[in-house]
Parts: sequence; C-alpha cells; structure tokens
Amino acid sequence: MSSPRALPPDCYSNLYYIRNCKMLLLLICVVLGLLVAGGFLLLLKVIRHRTCGRKKSMSGLFWHYVALRIIGWQGFRQRQHLEVDSKNVQRIQEDILLQQLRQNQDTEYGRQFCFREITNLSTFRQCHPLTQSGHYNEYIQRIAQGEENVLISGRPPWLVISSGTLGTCAMVPGTTSTAADSFLQGTALCLSTIFIMYPEVQEMARFHRAFSLHQSDSGIPIVSSTPLPPFATKYLSNLDSLPAAALEITSEPELSYVCLLFALWDKTLRMLEATTTLHLSDTFTYLQNNWLMLTEDLDKGYLNPQLQLPDSMRQQLNFLLRPDPSRACELRTQFEQGFEGIARRVWPELQVILAMDSGYDDLAGDSLREFYCKGVSVYSALYRVAEGLIGVNLWPKKLEQHYVLCPRSVFCEFLPMDHLEEGDQQPPTICMWDVKESGLYELVISNCAGLYRYRTGDVVMVTGFYNQCPVVQVLFRRSQALSVRGERISEERFYQTLKQATQLWAGARLIDYCCAESSIQGPLCSGSDPHYEVFLELRGVRNLSEEQRYKLDQCLQEACPMYKSFRFKGSIGPVRVHLVQPQAFLQLHQYISTSGASQMFRILRRKEEVEFIQRKVIS
Repeated sequence: MSSPRALPPDCYSNLYYIRNCKMLLLLICVVLGLLVAGGFLLLLKVIRHRTCGRKKSMSGLFWHYVALRIIGWQGFRQRQHLEVDSKNVQRIQEDILLQQLRQNQDTEYGRQFCFREITNLSTFRQCHPLTQSGHYNEYIQRIAQGEENVLISGRPPWLVISSGTLGTCAMVPGTTSTAADSFLQGTALCLSTIFIMYPEVQEMARFHRAFSLHQSDSGIPIVSSTPLPPFATKYLSNLDSLPAAALEITSEPELSYVCLLFALWDKTLRMLEATTTLHLSDTFTYLQNNWLMLTEDLDKGYLNPQLQLPDSMRQQLNFLLRPDPSRACELRTQFEQGFEGIARRVWPELQVILAMDSGYDDLAGDSLREFYCKGVSVYSALYRVAEGLIGVNLWPKKLEQHYVLCPRSVFCEFLPMDHLEEGDQQPPTICMWDVKESGLYELVISNCAGLYRYRTGDVVMVTGFYNQCPVVQVLFRRSQALSVRGERISEERFYQTLKQATQLWAGARLIDYCCAESSIQGPLCSGSDPHYEVFLELRGVRNLSEEQRYKLDQCLQEACPMYKSFRFKGSIGPVRVHLVQPQAFLQLHQYISTSGASQMFRILRRKEEVEFIQRKVIS
C-alpha cells in the first residue's frame, strides 16, 4: 500500500487560521451572550421598577441607569483628587493662584497690576490690594457694554448676579471652567457621597428655579446663578422626576406647580433636591396652599387650565401625564391629616434632602427638619457663592453643616476677626495653611473669573481640619448686621435671640421673619428713637400682647451688652414687632427674585422691600 500523501505546508497554516477564526467566533458569541444575559437581567429590573412610581420609557430608564453610574464614577474620582490635594494644600493653592494670574496676564486688568511680573504669593499680596465689589463696578460695566480682555481673556459667556461684599446686588463674570469645576468638584462629589451613604437613592425630584434670561447691552446673558455645564445638565436631567420640557417655564409659581405635580406622582422618590432650604421650604408652603388642585390634576391626568402655560408646553406635559386616581386619593388622605412630617408620608421611601442650608436659610432648614420633613436628613452639600465653589460637606448625616475648603477651586485668604478694626481697608491676611482651629475669619478669595483678593463678607469659623484642609462652618455675613448706634448685632445672633423669645410665646411657632433698621423706613417708621423693626409670620397664635412683644427686646438686651447699654441710656428705642399675614414671606421672596436680586436676606436694606412687607402687616 502506498503511504498517504502529506499535505502542503500552506494547508496546515490554513487549518490553523480556520481553527483560530472558530475560536475567536466562539469567544465573540460568549461575550455577546453575556451582554444579552446582562441586558435581560437589567430589563427585568427595569420592568420590576416600572410597576411602581412614575412610568418612564425604556430609553429613559436606560439613561437613568447610565447617569447614575457616570456621576458616581466622576464623584469617586473627585474624592480621590481631594484626598491627594488636601495633603498638599500650600503647593496646590500657590499653583492655582499663579495659574489664574497667567491666564489673565494680558488683559487690561492684568497689565494694570503687573500680573506678568508676579511669580510668588508674597509678590501678589504686595502688588494687589484687598478688594470689595465696588472695586470692579467700572470694569463690569465696560464688559457688559461689549469690551473684551478687560478682566478675563475675551469676554465672559455670562455675568452672574452676586449679593456683593456689602449685601447690595453686583455682577461678577462667569466662566465655563468655573461652572465645570463647580459641578465636578462639588455636585458630582456630593452626589457620589450620597449614593455611598444611601445606596438605595436612585429616584429623585429636583425643584428648579424659573430661569429668567436677561442680557447686557452687548448681549451677554445675565443669570442669577452659575448655570450647569451642558454635560452636567444632560446627566442630571436623567435622574430628575421632572420632564426636561418643563425647564422652559419662566414663571416661578407655574414651575413650582409642575415640579410638585410630577414629584407627587412618583411614590418611590428617595431624594429631594433644591438650590437652598429656603426654596424647598417655599415649595412645601406652596404645596400646602395648592394641594387640592394638584391632586385633582393627578386624578384626571392633565394640567389645570388655570395655569398660565403656552399651549405647546401644556400639550407636551399632558402627553406625559396619565390619570392616577389611586395615587390622588392616597395623597388627599395624607394632606387632610395636616402637613407635619408630610414629606415622609407622601414619599415613604424618602431618605435625604439635598439643599444648601447656611446664612439666611437657617430658619428654612430648621422648618424643614422640625415640620415638613421631620425624620428626613437635610444635607447641605456645598458652600458655593456666585463667585465660585468654596467647599464641600463630606458628612451627609451630621446635623451641623461643615465644609472642607476645596484647595483647587479658588485661592483663599483669611482676615482674623479679632484683629479686624473698623475702617481698616487693608488689614493683613493669612493663608489656608495658617488658620487656627476655632478661629473666626472673613473669607477672601481670588478666582479665574477676574476677582482678586475679593472680600466675600462671609464670616466662617474653622472647626477642624481634613488632612491639611480647613473645615469651616459659615456663621454670617458682615454686611448682615443690625446697627443703629454702632452696636452691630449679627444676623446669626439676632436669629438665636428671636428663637429664644419665640419659646416664651405659648403656642407660637416661627415661620419666617425679617428685620430692618428704622432709618430705612423713613416716614413709615413708628417712634422717634432709632430702633429695629421686626416682621414675623407666626403659626399657633393670632396676636401678641405688648408684654409679649417686649420679650424680644429683653432677650436682645441679655444677649448683647452693648445693645443693653444703649437701651439703658435711651439712645435706642425698643424693638417694634409686627405680625404679617400668611404667605407674606413667600410673596416677598418672589418679589425680590423678580427684582433681580440673587439672594434674600433677613436684614432688609432696600426701602422698596421694607415697604412691601409693611403692606402685609396685620397686627
């Protein structure tokens, strides 16, 4: 027999090639099979999710899942960066400052203050004075009129309304890098912290402010807060119970109504988010006054005709709504029982509220914790102002709000309050690595948007350190102090004294308040001696006797020796206490926001605001 013929070498190589192709094809099939199986499991989870709460499209739920993962990942990365940066504070701060100066060294302002010649921190402090908002007015006006390369290279994409150093409205430039840093170093990090501390939090409702666009003479948008970068808006919108179309609503009451309607529809919400606790408190007040109409709309599945909305907007929102009589009935039952602890009764799985709670918002935060949102954590995640991100709160479950200063966001200096003399325009400052625990300081910042050694007016207390980074508590603003004879009673001290007096009024609960120096009112003011005018909204009492009203003055004398001395001499008159009608402060907040102010303050400085609240007095 003849032996079998050997195959040519090329045939062996072809066989190996075919075999490798089969193995590769098998591997691809296995991977695709795993992806399909994973997708099927995700689909099961989605379908199970769709059986409760607000119905979402399949694509909406998919992007919801993607947004959770991306924001969680971004926040985790930022937390890692913060861990590293907080151990090298001096180097990071000096690098940030020099980078800001290099970016703007060829602007008119940079040439004026010789930024190109500044190579270290010491030279910067010698060349550039401490500034307040008035220092930049002329530059901002020129930018608004269209001039470029004034404070920053080119022209800013927007101007942000700020409360200014002295509590009066001012405009500051905004930049896209500031917005991106604020989201990544602030919002994303804190959302990631929430997802770790509250792993079940996935469904959330965001209560938005109406976006009213104004423009300068040259067409630069003027906004009340720094807008989110587009990529952040996309991700956050996928986590929100509110349809994206509703964000085009420009009326504050209509937007509040639509936000509430879609939030109430979803029983499974685990987080509520608002810009400030004041805004969220106002939203709950609005709910308390409009729940009948809201539940009726949920029952019928379309928006009430009384709402002032464009027809196209109404059609889009009505298309997304569905009649839900059982949910409407359930909500009516809860609302009829009263509004104490209403948040947890309406959303049984609610775990956390995300809203800034400092300064003016202290009372609103207390109101949420003690009344509307009893039993739910209120997490003030960010210390952020119009001029930029200052710090982040890494402890969601703590009652007091403490913020780790972000060393890579703005360059910080500190004015020690115990060495700060009235009238001293250029007091010495210290840096982030020189502050002392328990010290009180006025915060000074320099940012990439053209503000340098800018006195924010915020007074903070250093409560500790996170590695080398100071941890601060925001106490009050220096401009927010009552003074008719030079006595200076801070907003925070006045609020604590008012709470003490309220406890002496049997059955009374403080809803809101504001105050003014008598000189602001002019002819409207009662009494000849300079004094404080206090406007209160109370619940539980209809009126106060003169003796009860005088309790506030007595408490103030006990808390402030200098005030007591002036009262004893007769150079300051007693506090005048006025009760205002329900919802008066909600209307005042809306009035101030429509007038272009970026923030509401307890101590009113504008005569128009005092006259507005004066018209609401009932006793």
